[in-house]
Amino acid sequence: MCGITGVFRYGEITGEDRQVAEQMTHILAHRGPDDEGFFVDDTCALGHRRLAIIDLSRDGHQPFVSDDDRYRMVYNGEIYNYIELREELTRLGWSFRTRTDIEVLLKAYQQFGPACLPKLNGMFSIAIYDRERRHLFLARDHVGIKPLYYTFVDGTFYFASEIKALRAIPRYSKEIDPQAVFDFLVFNRTDVFDETFIRSIRRIPKGHYGLLDREGLKLTQWWDPATLAGEPQTANGHVAETVESLMVDAVRLQMRSDVPVGSCLSGGLDSSILAGLIFAGGHATDRFATFTSSFPGHPIDETRYVEALNRRYPFKNHRTFPTAQSAYDHFERFVHTIDEPVADSSFYAQYEVMRLAKSHGITVLLDGQGGDENFAGYQYFHGFYLSGLFHTRRYGAFAREGLNIMLRRQDRSAYQTFLFQMAPDALKKHMLQKHADLTTPEFFDRYIDSSLIFREFFDAPDLHTSLIRHFQYKLEHLLRLEDRNAMAFSLEARVPYLDPRLIEYVLRLPDDLKIRGGATKHLQKQALGRYTVPEILARTDKIGFGTPMDEWMAAPEWQARTTENYRYLAASLPGVLTPDAGLPTSSSARWKINQLAQWHRMVMGT
Repeated sequence: MCGITGVFRYGEITGEDRQVAEQMTHILAHRGPDDEGFFVDDTCALGHRRLAIIDLSRDGHQPFVSDDDRYRMVYNGEIYNYIELREELTRLGWSFRTRTDIEVLLKAYQQFGPACLPKLNGMFSIAIYDRERRHLFLARDHVGIKPLYYTFVDGTFYFASEIKALRAIPRYSKEIDPQAVFDFLVFNRTDVFDETFIRSIRRIPKGHYGLLDREGLKLTQWWDPATLAGEPQTANGHVAETVESLMVDAVRLQMRSDVPVGSCLSGGLDSSILAGLIFAGGHATDRFATFTSSFPGHPIDETRYVEALNRRYPFKNHRTFPTAQSAYDHFERFVHTIDEPVADSSFYAQYEVMRLAKSHGITVLLDGQGGDENFAGYQYFHGFYLSGLFHTRRYGAFAREGLNIMLRRQDRSAYQTFLFQMAPDALKKHMLQKHADLTTPEFFDRYIDSSLIFREFFDAPDLHTSLIRHFQYKLEHLLRLEDRNAMAFSLEARVPYLDPRLIEYVLRLPDDLKIRGGATKHLQKQALGRYTVPEILARTDKIGFGTPMDEWMAAPEWQARTTENYRYLAASLPGVLTPDAGLPTSSSARWKINQLAQWHRMVMGT
């Protein structure tokens, strides 16, 4: 895990360009406290901050230089199958002078070009400069685990692992993208495709690579979940065994590390199974520990489930106790960390979990992100499943599943989602506007039709398509927040559920393997349930890293801050918020107001 930066200009790199490259790299010191490196020639400047994970020697120094001196590479992430890939390259005649994944990655690119990307099992953002052809190759992993942002200013191309580094560029445009603001306020979504809250700053899209030369930046998609969205494959009798085998191997690969490893742990299925797999596979060393956020006395507290798992597996568990006051005290630092607003306060709890892990000497932290997207874990997935049954005229199955959902006393999101899917667009807009209590009607009408969330994400006709669209339009904002929270404390977060082999297998399976009998995650429970405990398997609620946000936002200090920030935004973003609507009543709306206002102040320097 690292931080990377760069400047690319045809003509000649100026002294100011070099200074900006160095400044951007220094800003990312938290991403890599172990080493710093630079490369500059007349066309390109590259910067790197290193967090040493594999091979802690100086062999991992970046920018990495090819044996023939033609290429310079900076790279952020991990290639988990680098040992297997090195063996393949050795058979093809390549020799290696280090045992790093960095050298394997560069030689894979030299051998295969962009076709090396599907061979990589890992998380990565890459920049490779070809000194001979004077072009820059950029790439991101399949689902966007590792970030890579860029902008053009006066014909010069800049890139960095975090937006805050790009804000060091003189004369960059701070114009806000109103579509991003709309999707945040109305749909609680960010990171939908390649946009950011700043118009001039984009991201290399997940699953894409780019080639930058005199003609400009050309982007090509190399991994597309939509190719998995055709007719689902027929399930054979070994589906559960295959899923288990893939997940066991994903954990095996992602436990490769030369530094201490831990795991995030809530009382949910994903993280508890992950902890069980680590122990069952013999990967838990004496230094292995789990880390949990806890809210004693609150219904959302999951301590009892963590303790139930702990009775089976003898791991060390450390807990952090976020409060309204701690969230208030750390709020400005938290917004600075995550770079852009977040609509969910649970990511502040995650921030505190990362802080706790660092205080116990952990450098690599495994997490359960991706389990919900793979195995249909969100309760509203029931609605998409019902929609698919209805549209394919499987009325008997539709009635049975609807009754099962009712008998299991699931929340209303299943029925709400189904009814929303069945409604015409005009009614959908009316329903959304009724609940979009923060925005003016004019702002809503102007941006609703151009929202990818409205046009694509909420318009999936069945569960299979909805899962695909979660990988396309939803997952990345969760990954962005996990990356920033972990890197703020110089931690590497790994996500075994997002192993590409697992995704590509599970997404092709029939919907009725994922939701059955009114329960989500049917396949996950069948394949991996034995790694957790009955108390967790039997749960019907879903919390994750939740927080008591209603209580927090009702605290006097938060009410005062919200009032001030609402007035600030109404003046700073005219036409977006209703100027005299009063203090928002919902805790979610209050949190979003504070997030957006603090981010706006940070960017604008006000």
